[in-house]
Amino acid sequence: DRADELAEAAGDVDVVVDYVWGPVTAGVMAGIVTGRSDRGKPLTWIEIGSVAGGSAEIPSAALRAARLQIVGSGQGSVPTRDVLAELPEIAAEITSGAFDIDARAVPLGEVETAWGDTETTQRIVFTP
Repeated sequence: DRADELAEAAGDVDVVVDYVWGPVTAGVMAGIVTGRSDRGKPLTWIEIGSVAGGSAEIPSAALRAARLQIVGSGQGSVPTRDVLAELPEIAAEITSGAFDIDARAVPLGEVETAWGDTETTQRIVFTP
């Protein structure tokens, strides 16, 4: 099945950035950690989203099978003082023009049309 194929292909990755979570992640994670050629090599699993479900029932044997670290990435995962300390440098980089972002402004009233545009590679910024 697809989870087994993914587990085999990703068996020796160092980092997984997971936007899915839920039962899908539970199956894939178990396959990846038990299929690693070097189970002592660290695997960092970064949980970012939960489009497939808010919880994942991960077998305890999978957690013991490899050197796995599960971390969250979201509002609460970084202390506020650390975020605030980085803001001046981030603002300086943004205002320096170092970033080249292909974006277009779309009036909020056209959100449905813009959301359905799957052909564009531009970032869409909704405006009032």
